[in-house]
Amino acid sequence: MGKPFRACFIGLTGIVSAPVSTGLGGGRSVQPYSHASAVDRIPNAVDLVAICDLVPALIDAFKERWGSRWPNLNVYSDFREMITTEKPDILLVATPDDKHAFIVEAAADMGVPAILCEKPLATTLADADKMIAAIERNGTLLTVEHTRRWDPFFHRVRELIDAGVIGEVKTIVTTLAGPRAMLFRNGTHAIDLQNYYAGGSPTQVWANLEDGFDGFTEYRGDGGHDPASEPGASGYVRYDNGVRALYNGTKGSLSDFEIDVLGSAGRIRISGTTAELHTVDGTTGETVQRSFPATMIMTGGIQGAWEELASTLAAGGTNADLRSNAYQARKTVQVLTGFLKSHDEGSRLIAL
Repeated sequence: MGKPFRACFIGLTGIVSAPVSTGLGGGRSVQPYSHASAVDRIPNAVDLVAICDLVPALIDAFKERWGSRWPNLNVYSDFREMITTEKPDILLVATPDDKHAFIVEAAADMGVPAILCEKPLATTLADADKMIAAIERNGTLLTVEHTRRWDPFFHRVRELIDAGVIGEVKTIVTTLAGPRAMLFRNGTHAIDLQNYYAGGSPTQVWANLEDGFDGFTEYRGDGGHDPASEPGASGYVRYDNGVRALYNGTKGSLSDFEIDVLGSAGRIRISGTTAELHTVDGTTGETVQRSFPATMIMTGGIQGAWEELASTLAAGGTNADLRSNAYQARKTVQVLTGFLKSHDEGSRLIAL
């Protein structure tokens, strides 16, 4: 293996700088829940060389936490200067949600080969399309950190669906609850995972936002810090392959997350601690329920995203080789913004 790829970080909040959690992820195993802790685990593939943020306190906190691991880090407050000077192979964009687009577009035009963007890809379809146009004209790899696509626990569901274990997917019910069930915060993760299991492209939606958010027609969140800044939502999504999905995001309730996938020959329920497969016994005709644990070695979704992007870059791959490429991430933006439009128009069914 050659030298590790040079990586630079833009944005140094907790999702970027937190240490490896000592708790158990979903009751399963210790995982790296930040980009720094993920890159720390793959030193032969990626090496962090520089960081950038507009807030000096965040820079100081990052250096205090990770300075012994990366003692020679270069520090910037101007991302363009960092890209020009450091010439990163991989750039992490972890700025506020509505600031992703212009940074990704600029980085692609400046020749950065690969970009890992925090979710959501963008907060408007116009911004998403600008980002896609930029990577297409520059041949840039772009993956979006929809974590659960790489988490072996949740990815196992897609493997079972692809293997035909539950037959043809018919309907999906997604439940997201708790303070962070805001539409553009954890709602992004839940809707993307719903899209992942549906396997098609969303074509129609209707939705109703929680009370008090009439007139919330565009993103006005604060990056997920204050639950009052964004609504929860209940909605419906129709996909081009016939799958129908119900989404229910509820704040002010017990924190929970679960997806229920119903197929023509079986059913899967998946949450942070539950993995149930329901199928019909070929001999008795009775429904059989069993658990389906994924691998016991849990690398975590963020680490999986970094490993996949680095290996794709090393192999000269394309965006089609990335599990959460910009084209897949755009579908999530379609649903998010479609929900807002539907609510504003009286919760009617609208075409995307």
